[in-house]
Amino acid sequence: MEKIYTLLFLPFLLFISSCSLDSVRENFFKEGENGYNFRESKAAWDDLKKKNGNSYEYTFLEESWTGVGSETTIIIERGKVVGRYYEAFIISAENGTKTITDTYEETSRKEIGSHAAGAPPLSMDDLYKTCISQYLTVDPDANEVYFETNETGVMILCGFSSYGCNDDCYVGIRISKFTWR
Repeated sequence: MEKIYTLLFLPFLLFISSCSLDSVRENFFKEGENGYNFRESKAAWDDLKKKNGNSYEYTFLEESWTGVGSETTIIIERGKVVGRYYEAFIISAENGTKTITDTYEETSRKEIGSHAAGAPPLSMDDLYKTCISQYLTVDPDANEVYFETNETGVMILCGFSSYGCNDDCYVGIRISKFTWR
């Protein structure tokens, strides 16, 4: 009797797994405004980091509709994180001024990653892995999926917001600045 149930249930399992693969495929090939999808962006990234000695800095932005936010700048030299700088802020709803509420600098190997606040000290390679494993794998029927690059193809946005959510729904990577060193 168990064999009959297994045979009846197997097509259903195959259908479910193929749906999730289609969802991942749809997100994987989602193209941003600059014309790059994830695969093309990753290839551009691999090429650009070789040309630039794998030395760069990026700023990870976290912002709320309430005006509270933070920026964490990560410095990478030859593929290794060598600095992390954090700044928390509040933006006035009245006049748009930015008030700094907290800061820190981590510049030694022992210090890097020692503060809880801010984005983790990850390389862009780590962010690409996180993008494909955590954010582009969500169900596009339940979530708006975002992927964007700068003009050279480097990823600057990868994440999602669930449909129907009203405030602070975005989950993912948001890079406000990227420069080669």
